[in-house]
This record gives sequence, structure tokens and C-alpha cells, in this order.
Amino acid sequence: MKKVGNAKGEASPTLKPLPLVVAVLAVFLLSCDSGAELAELPGSGEDEGRIVVYRDAWGVPHIYSPNVEGGFYAVGWSQAQDRPEELLRNFLRGMGRVSRAEGANGIASDVRAHLWDLYTSSRDGYDSIDPVARTHLSAFVEGVNTFYRENPEMVPDWWIDEPVNEFMVIAFARLFLYSWSFDQAYTELRRAGVDIGLEPAQRASNQWAVSPVRSAERAPILLIDPHLSWLGPSRFWEFRVHASDWVGSGFTLPGVPYIGLGHNSNVAWAMTTGGPDTADVYELTVEDGDPPRYLYDGEWRELSYREVTLEIKGEPARTVHLWSSHHGPIIGWKDNKAYAAKSAYAEVVDVLNPWRLFNFAEDYTGVVEGLATQNLFPQNVMVADTSGNIYYQRTGRVPVRPAGPDWGQPVDGSTSKTEWEGVHSPSDLIQILNPKQGYMQNCNISPDAMVVGKSIDFRNFPPYIFGAQPGGLNPRGARALQILQEDSEVTIADAQAYALDVLPFAVDGWLSLLRQAHQAYSEKYAADSDYLEAIEDLLSWNGELRRDSTAALKYVYWKEELSISSEFDVLRTAVEDYAGVLSGAEPLTNSSVESVDKVTLQLIAEALASAMSRLKAEFGTLKAAYGDRFRVGRGEQSWPAGGGGDGRLGTSTLRNVRYGPVRDDNTQWGVHGQSATQLVLLARPIQSWSLTPLGQSDIQSSPHFDDQARELFSPRRLKPTWWQPERLKEHIRDRTVLAPVID
Repeated sequence: MKKVGNAKGEASPTLKPLPLVVAVLAVFLLSCDSGAELAELPGSGEDEGRIVVYRDAWGVPHIYSPNVEGGFYAVGWSQAQDRPEELLRNFLRGMGRVSRAEGANGIASDVRAHLWDLYTSSRDGYDSIDPVARTHLSAFVEGVNTFYRENPEMVPDWWIDEPVNEFMVIAFARLFLYSWSFDQAYTELRRAGVDIGLEPAQRASNQWAVSPVRSAERAPILLIDPHLSWLGPSRFWEFRVHASDWVGSGFTLPGVPYIGLGHNSNVAWAMTTGGPDTADVYELTVEDGDPPRYLYDGEWRELSYREVTLEIKGEPARTVHLWSSHHGPIIGWKDNKAYAAKSAYAEVVDVLNPWRLFNFAEDYTGVVEGLATQNLFPQNVMVADTSGNIYYQRTGRVPVRPAGPDWGQPVDGSTSKTEWEGVHSPSDLIQILNPKQGYMQNCNISPDAMVVGKSIDFRNFPPYIFGAQPGGLNPRGARALQILQEDSEVTIADAQAYALDVLPFAVDGWLSLLRQAHQAYSEKYAADSDYLEAIEDLLSWNGELRRDSTAALKYVYWKEELSISSEFDVLRTAVEDYAGVLSGAEPLTNSSVESVDKVTLQLIAEALASAMSRLKAEFGTLKAAYGDRFRVGRGEQSWPAGGGGDGRLGTSTLRNVRYGPVRDDNTQWGVHGQSATQLVLLARPIQSWSLTPLGQSDIQSSPHFDDQARELFSPRRLKPTWWQPERLKEHIRDRTVLAPVID
């Protein structure tokens, strides 16, 4: 195992000196008590003035510090304790060196980091970062390094022989967050038919806000519900903090010091994928040479060139050749054309400053101030505060583009006529404050489909700012609209049920088709006992994909069989009426789907009979439940799960889960979906609940390795965050003092 830092625990000479109070912290590790019980509230009594990490019954750290810097120090220390390997992997990802840990699987990530030169530019541009944020970063980094110095056995062999520094933090944050913009360029290149062998990242999320006028609590309610991979760089880390002016609860990524999604004492914020277009691809005419040249305004310019050597675990080192134009890095080649990607974030180093402003905001306007830095990646941002406001912005650093070209495709890079003309002001972006409907949702849908009834007019915005198909909905967004439009008195119990809802959109319409098919062909299957058992189960089913539902599993098998048919997508269009939801039409019922022709009805009935044969062959019985196939687990253990995420089958639900490939035992385990769910009641004081699909710790021997999978995710329960000291007191299971009383 390697040791981070030298034997004396000295900081890297490239780092700025830490404030004295933080430098002192690295010296002390006073106590660690399991099952600690306090006579006083956390942070008071003998712990007043100390930096203390309390862990609750789920292993979530609650950090108490008399000053802000101590809070960031403890965040770094606690992240390293919970995620000792993934934290260091993330820093390698930002540096473009993760292949030394992951082998060939890390090459694509490393190439991307080097294409945009993330680590070097983070180091060179570090002084441009907000000075207060630099202080926070230094304290965080010192906490990380202290943990590894004190626990060298936790440092993996693949780690580089140097301590963590602030530039690694910035580079990883840029790689992860600005990849949304980079991927917009890759998407445009794929539209042009240029395949560069990179699959787009799978991203989705839910968010909705209810204002006091529709809240039974007479305070806003906000759902924060990102849907990302459960492992790897997007695996969230949960914490609470009480460090002088820095107070809050939420999730962040290992390697990032701020609350990324969550709340402070006054305001909560959520984000979902979707936003304005912040990147473009320029098509260049290239002629061979040493180096190659590209045409620009009638003259030939040289492409710049770099070589990068990647250390690859289990393989020889590999040299990667990187080319770049004045537009940006070359991401693809075809014939005599080169394709350069240009991102509005390419030069942005102060990537975390928006989150600093969010974390210390006093109301929604503080979040708006963070968005106004224009350093937040392209997203749908939804906010609620304790003053009763709900707010939305489709945010991003959006270039001002000259009229004429189709900016959704690669544009001519040989002329200055296609150069960007600056960056749009935040006032140009789509924003909504306190909509008259009293709610709004954005589950990766078009910004004009966030409420039933008129909200915004897409014609008031350039297409690259609107960034979506007008009126575009998906099953999750349609289901959210149904729920929120119908409930004028949302209670906390309602809100929790909605966050974990497992009813697919338009399931009644599909069952109506099945009923029609059965009525038309019941005689044909009168002797098929499996078919008859399935019909009885399905037509008496409530439509929910619950873990213990036998009908839910039959439904999935039937839809899988039906989806093989060329008629399936036609049926989907007829049944899943998104336009009807937006106009306020009544939800589909068992009698509202128009009759279809007999050939299609026969196909529907045959699909059910065939599906039941496959179900029985794979599970040995038709009594198998949804959770017998669909599981949540880690390591060698798994538990039944409810909810779905297959949009094409029509089985995606608000409780979104994407399941991995079918295993040898015919099960599928969740790998993606609800990954850091939070529900926040913006009362005074704020109340909040949360859920993560696996557990807090990456240490397999820890009781918090998979406890949330077993006890929360499987039964569909949110846990209280206990983020206030009065609520935490009875739930402390561990106490670690990181520093003595600080004057």
C-alpha cells in the first residue's frame, strides 16, 4: 500500500499555506466511540468548540464544527473514511490517469480529461477561483490527506506517489459536471453520422416543487431525485453539516466539498438533465502535412498536437495523439474533414463557486446569484425556500450564435462568420417564479410541459436556449403531471408516496387493450390454464410495479413479448397520450382506449399466452412476483425491488430503476436510477427525508455497506435525515473527535 504525503505528513509544496486553525487540525484525532450516547445535544457540552463527526443509525456523518473551515476539513476526512478508493479514483479521473486503476475501461475517461486539458488548466487557472472557495478547498484537501496519513493501509497500490491537492478537486469537478456540455458536442457529431465509438452517458432525474397554495403543510415541498449510475464517479455521498454559517444536509460526489443537491437552513435546490445548448461542433477541411493544416477564412492554419502516455493497469502503456484547432479539440475525423468541439465551459476553472453560493444562500435569490456566475453546467434547476417561493431556471453558459446555421448539427468551421458572439445574459434564459398552478415538475421534459396549462411560449426563445422539442413529455413527466394536477392539498405522506410511485403511465390503457383482446379470443384460450390465470391476475391488478406483485411480473413479460411486434410502437402512440395530459384531459381508463382491429387484438392475446410460457419456464411458476426477477443488491446479496425504468416497454415509473442484464438465475439487479432521493419540506425549521440505493460505506465489512438497499430501497421507504441536533441526539451510533476545543 502507498502512503499519501511524506512521513512527517507535510503538504505538497505546490499548495498554498492553510489558515492556522485548519493546519492545527491535522495533528489531532482524539477519540472514536461506537454506540456513543450524549448527555447534551450534538455540538454542545464537552463537544462545544470541537470538530466532531457523529454518525447516525445509517452511518451518515453529521459534522459539527465551530468554524466553516473545520467543517470542510471534516467533510474531506469523512469522505475518505467512507469511500477510500472511489475518492482517489475520482481524483485520477480528473487528472486523466484512472486507467492505472481501471485498466482499459478507464481509457475513454482519460482521453476526455486530456482532450480538454482539465488538470493542467485547473492548476494554471487556480488563482482565478473565488478566494473564499479556495479557503474551503484547502481545508477539504487537508482533511482528505490527514485521513490517508493516519490510515495508510486504506491507500490502494494504484494511487500516485503524491498527496491530494486542490487542482485534483477542480479537475474532477470539471470532468464530471462539464461532461454534460461536452456530450452535447458528441451528440451533434453523431447526428452527422460520425461514429467516434463513445456511448453517451445515461442520465435522467425527477424534480418537482409544490408551493404553499397546494401544500397541506402550507410550506413548499421540493423533490430532489437524480437518476444516475449507482457505482462509479456518480455514486453520491451523503452528509449533514453544522459549521458556523455553513449548515445543511444533502449529497455530493466523493471529491467535491459542497452540498451538491440538498438544502441549507433556508433553501433547497434540485437539478435534472436538460438545458440549453452550450457546445457546438465545427467541421474543418484538412490537408495532410506535418502537422496537418485546416482552412480558415481562406488561409491554412496548423493543427496543434500533443502526445499523452496513459499508464494502463494490466497492459503496456499507450500513447494517445491529441489534435486541436482554435475552435477546440478534434473529437472526430472523416475523410478529409476534422471535427472540432467547442464548449462554453472549456476555459472555466471556477466550477464550484455556484455551489458555494447555493450552500450559503438565504433564500432562492441566493441560488439565482449562483446561477448568474454562468459556471453551472446545463441543467433544469428547481428551487424552494422557507419564504414560500418556488423557482425554476433552465440554466447554462449559452453562447450567442449568429443567425443562419443549424446549430444542432456540425457547422462550417472554415469561416469566422460562424464564430460565437459572446455569452447570453442569465436574463435571456427560461425562468419561472411561483407559477399560478402552484406546482411544477421537470422529469427531463420540455420546459413548456412543466404544468398543465400555459406556462411559457417556446417561440420567445432561440431553439438553442429552449433546448428541447416543444411540448415534449416522457412517461415520468406525464405521470408527475397527473399526480400534481389532481392533488390540491399535498401532504408529506402524499409527497413521499409520489417520490416512490410505481404506477407506470397509461397502464390502464394497456390493460384495456388486453381486456378487449381477451373478450375477442377467450374461446381460443379456454383450455389454457396459464393464460386464464394470467388474465384473472392482470385484470384485477391495480397497475403498480410492486415488489410483491405477481401481476406486475406478468405485465412485464407480456410487454416484452408484445414489444417484438412491429405494431408495438404504433400501439404505444395510441395508448400513451402525452398531449392529453398537457391539455388537462382525464387520465386513460379501462374504457377510454378505442377499439383496435382484430389482427392486433389477436397479436395481443398471443403475446400473453407466449409470455406466460416463458415466465413459467424461467421461474417454474406463475406465482413469481415482480421482485423475484427485479432486485436491489450489492456483493453477493440482493433483495426484491419495485419500480421500473424501461421507457420503450412503457414500464418506467417515477420510482425509476434501470436494471442490469439478466443473470444466470433470471434475475436483474438495479444499476442505475434513483440514486440520491431527497424530499424537503421548506417549513421553519426545514424537515427532510432521504434515500440511497445501496449504503453509505464502500467498506464491505461495514454494517452500512448495503443496509439501505435491504431496509429502505427494497421496501420503498425514505429515512428522516435527523439533520437538526435535537433530532439527531437519539440516533447517534458513533462519535469521532477530530480536533480539541478551538479558540
